[in-house]
Amino acid sequence: MDHTGLLERALKIRRPLFMIRSFSCTNFRNVNVSDLNFSRINILIGPNNSGKTNFIKALSFCADMMNCSGSLIGDSAFQTMISKRGMGDIFNKYSKDSPKSIHMKWNIDLAGAKKVSYMLQFHTGNEMKDFFILKEKLDDCCESGNETIPFNYFTCHEKQGQGYISQTINPGEADKRISFDIPRNDTVLRQFDRIRLENKEIYEASGRQVGLIQKLKEYFGKYYFYSSSQFDLVKIREPQGIQMDGKILAKDGSNFVNVVNYYKNQDISHIYTYLEKLKELMPSLELADVMAEFNKLVFKIRYDGQQFSLEDLSDGTVKAFLLTMLIQIPVNDGLAMLAIDEPEMNIHPAWQQIIGRWIQKSDHFKQCFISTHSPDFLDTFTEGFKRGEVSVFVFDPREEVIVKKLNYSQMAEELEDWELGDLYRVNDPSIGGWPW
Repeated sequence: MDHTGLLERALKIRRPLFMIRSFSCTNFRNVNVSDLNFSRINILIGPNNSGKTNFIKALSFCADMMNCSGSLIGDSAFQTMISKRGMGDIFNKYSKDSPKSIHMKWNIDLAGAKKVSYMLQFHTGNEMKDFFILKEKLDDCCESGNETIPFNYFTCHEKQGQGYISQTINPGEADKRISFDIPRNDTVLRQFDRIRLENKEIYEASGRQVGLIQKLKEYFGKYYFYSSSQFDLVKIREPQGIQMDGKILAKDGSNFVNVVNYYKNQDISHIYTYLEKLKELMPSLELADVMAEFNKLVFKIRYDGQQFSLEDLSDGTVKAFLLTMLIQIPVNDGLAMLAIDEPEMNIHPAWQQIIGRWIQKSDHFKQCFISTHSPDFLDTFTEGFKRGEVSVFVFDPREEVIVKKLNYSQMAEELEDWELGDLYRVNDPSIGGWPW
């Protein structure tokens, strides 16, 4: 019996979760899902234009708002994200719903047994004035302490421009609410500090709300979504000026060398861990490290007795170096969610399988969403899927329900002698995921 494997799984079960347990979304482009339940590792498959990327954008919409910085449209993170997401094109073009609104709901596991539900509904249109929040609320998902019904932390815009926080805790108590005015062009999560400073009663009575909203901010602040197709290989290969803070990999990967250098300086063991993992991809690799050269930082490797820079390496090798760093180094002290769109691009099937195994074993993120077209990459997740540790979602825009979660018990016979990628490769009806 594999006692080591059993122990590892037991430790993962006991580990605090910090993850999206389920998600609902209506009319965000072509995304319509209801209480879709997730695992720690989640794989998205389906044809081009089936909604996989839109789904990840919807899932990370709140996190992207929370992390907005710099110049904001209308001093609003909500309006800024609407502009970035395409404004008039954000609403489902095939929907006949009126009014044209988008509804999202996240059920989130936080530390310990704390489970919360955050709901956001907003109006859409063709101009910025058409976009405003219709409803926003934050609730407990379960009983806790002496509460018999989920505690409501706040609810907004049931009456236009107004919100309230709840104070009721014990059964039988009258519902104690304190109301406040709030603009409809941004979320309570972004405005709550200002609301408290402007309202003495809210300030004195909102201790419970402050603690939870801060946890949500910290949680959403560690969401990261990368697309292999958006990695800028020209910038990645260029010598880089030394940055004081290389804590986070940029969306285009352009600060890769600075990020490796940052974590090497934080703990020198990180560069040795990184090297050992790269050796799993390239057994003849001897060294991999950041060097200073003419007041710039460059990344070099020693392979088969020769020294090479990133300019000497193939596109797939450079992308594999970025993926290895995201998976194997504790970026930002561990990510809440890591989402990667098509990590297999330019990467050999043998490397895809190694990277897939890494993803399932890594402790450097709480939850992961991967979209892929690669049967070879999908193969790697078969055993995890059988054990219930990996969820697989199939996107098919031809179906009434465009996202289907695969159920192992319904396809156990097909997987008896095959792997997930084998079925996907031949368009087996038990899995689907093809454009026809």
